[in-house]
Amino acid sequence: MAGIRDVAKYAGVSPSTVSRALSGVAFVEPETKEKVLKAVSDLNYKPSLAARSLKRGGSRLIGLIIPDITNPYFPEAVKYMELRAAEAGYSLILCDSLGDVEKERDYFERLKYLFVDGILYISATDSVEHVKPYIGEIPMVIVNRTFDVDAPCFNIDNREAAGQAMKYLIQNGHEKIALYSNDKNRQYNQERLEGCMEAWSQYHQEHNLTVIRDVTSEEDACQRTMELMKSPDRPTAVFLFSDSMADGVYSGIRKSGLTIPNDISVVGFDDIPHVKYLNPPLTTVRHSLPEASKAIFDCLLSQVTTQTCAPHSSVYLKGQLIERESVRKLI
Repeated sequence: MAGIRDVAKYAGVSPSTVSRALSGVAFVEPETKEKVLKAVSDLNYKPSLAARSLKRGGSRLIGLIIPDITNPYFPEAVKYMELRAAEAGYSLILCDSLGDVEKERDYFERLKYLFVDGILYISATDSVEHVKPYIGEIPMVIVNRTFDVDAPCFNIDNREAAGQAMKYLIQNGHEKIALYSNDKNRQYNQERLEGCMEAWSQYHQEHNLTVIRDVTSEEDACQRTMELMKSPDRPTAVFLFSDSMADGVYSGIRKSGLTIPNDISVVGFDDIPHVKYLNPPLTTVRHSLPEASKAIFDCLLSQVTTQTCAPHSSVYLKGQLIERESVRKLI
């Protein structure tokens, strides 16, 4: 197995330069760092996790990998995880993968060489094949996804939460409902669709639902809403699988000469911060992240303190329907 001196020789630098390049806290010329990282990759050099603990007594650092900081849901996730980390005497290293699986893999590699004590991982995709070598090697908790891998997974019960929202609309008299999905292939969107169908089937034999798939942006949500509103058989309510579409949908309804909730009701999912300030404030499903963040962090710390990686487990968190003013009662 390659050692640090082998890496240094391969890269044509000193062992101390290798240490500085991999520490992430000392300046190394970009060209030199690139040589070191190539040598590390080519030689498959892996510092011992046991040696890390003996040498440093733990780094008191936790890596947090998220898919996209511009998504309004994730700043709140960062906020609560940082709060829990600070309470336990740890610091977070925030890594934004920008939805790029290669960037995710690179972050795992860099966090390993920064000797983080553990990783909180919010995957950008529904596959973890690209980071499987790290699962079971570093203490980890997977958040907002459920995978069949050797790591604890904390996720909202999407089926139950979406079912709550659908039942709420049906019980308020809505029988023509459109469902907006921003990515039909995402695990959570499929689960939310299944939850809607299950709830609908409890009240109706036939699925009188319109599913609008692959909404790509607020502008796309606006344009597709305007098209939907032109239908003589338009729905009386729409359920958005992500609050990120709410601004576009609200705009599309207004541009169609209609009002919320008098002409059409709207329900969202996520309860991102600004939707309570929309006009009217949006009824939506809230994640239980504030309440769950302690359990998530405690699960990670139990692995860190015992120097073990926990086996697979799945914890499903209950969503909460937040009633505001965007739904009209028809009965």
